[in-house]
Amino acid sequence: MAAGAVAFMVGALNVGFAVAERLGSPVAMALVLPVSVVLGVLGWMLVLNGAWRVRRWYLRRTGVRAVAEVIESELRCKNNQGPLNFDLWRVRVEVRFRHPDSGADAQVGKQYFYSQFRAGRAGDLAERLSVGSTVPVLIGKNAAMVDIAKRPVWTDIW
Repeated sequence: MAAGAVAFMVGALNVGFAVAERLGSPVAMALVLPVSVVLGVLGWMLVLNGAWRVRRWYLRRTGVRAVAEVIESELRCKNNQGPLNFDLWRVRVEVRFRHPDSGADAQVGKQYFYSQFRAGRAGDLAERLSVGSTVPVLIGKNAAMVDIAKRPVWTDIW
């Protein structure tokens, strides 16, 4: 995943330098690095969002639907750790379910981030996913996903 992010950013920088070189403007050459980085990060977020949607669609189509029990849930505010030193709210959840093929108990954990402007949504999700509650999961051969509409953090997509 990290290698994909690095390759994507290198590609964004190459495109930015090619456009600035073609324009031939000294202003374009001065702005190519910050503009390419910002557009590369935004583009990478769109790629991750698309990958998560495709994966969710695939598991909904081919996977097995099951109900899991929330065994651990945490709502935490990370002060001044978001963009521009805004607060970042993290909802972390662990669920346990019985795998339909093997019959063994399995666990899956996911994290969801919210900005301070969406702290109410973070609280609602944490309340909905409180310990002991049930949540739908999609189970594939080697993967499982909590079936809620919010995309988890980029490290938990897979």
